[in-house]
Amino acid sequence: MESNLLELLTRLGPAGQAPRLDAGAERVAAVLIPLLASEPGHPVLFTRRAASMRRHAGEICLPGGRLEPADQGSVIRAALRESYEEIGLPPANVSSCWALPPCQNSRGDLIHPVLGVVNRPRRWRLQAEEVAGLLEVPLAHFLQPQHYKLERRCYEGQDKQSLVLDYGGEQIWGLTARIMDALRLLLLAEG
Repeated sequence: MESNLLELLTRLGPAGQAPRLDAGAERVAAVLIPLLASEPGHPVLFTRRAASMRRHAGEICLPGGRLEPADQGSVIRAALRESYEEIGLPPANVSSCWALPPCQNSRGDLIHPVLGVVNRPRRWRLQAEEVAGLLEVPLAHFLQPQHYKLERRCYEGQDKQSLVLDYGGEQIWGLTARIMDALRLLLLAEG
């Protein structure tokens, strides 16, 4: 699988195509799955949210946020803009993008994951108010179903069952784990 990663990605369909959304659509967001495809292990880059964040403080997630009018209804533009704002990833360093099927978070927001083939910039510039650090996880880790497990967690005062991934003492859970599992299933179906 790894030796033919880019070939496999092209089977996802033409890069750059994504649904156009109403620029004023509420409760719509996009996240980037930054894939460092040319590096050993094809790591995926995640952010650790700052401890001062109102929601999901300290959690591991993907860079992203709500669509803004400047995105002109493009989830790809939104994911690239948010990634530049949060981690300093220049859009020119993203060579190909695929909009994956959307999913909903626990508040009912529609989240559009965008898989992007990324070339590492000279340095990452983290927006300190939102991002405390970065975590790189080899793509192969996400392709192994045994790394996914369901756990009961208390979130916002409610007991919920959540998908969880463990990696090197870190936990990726909730929506981010569901997005990575959906990518895993999509890549395995195409392979």
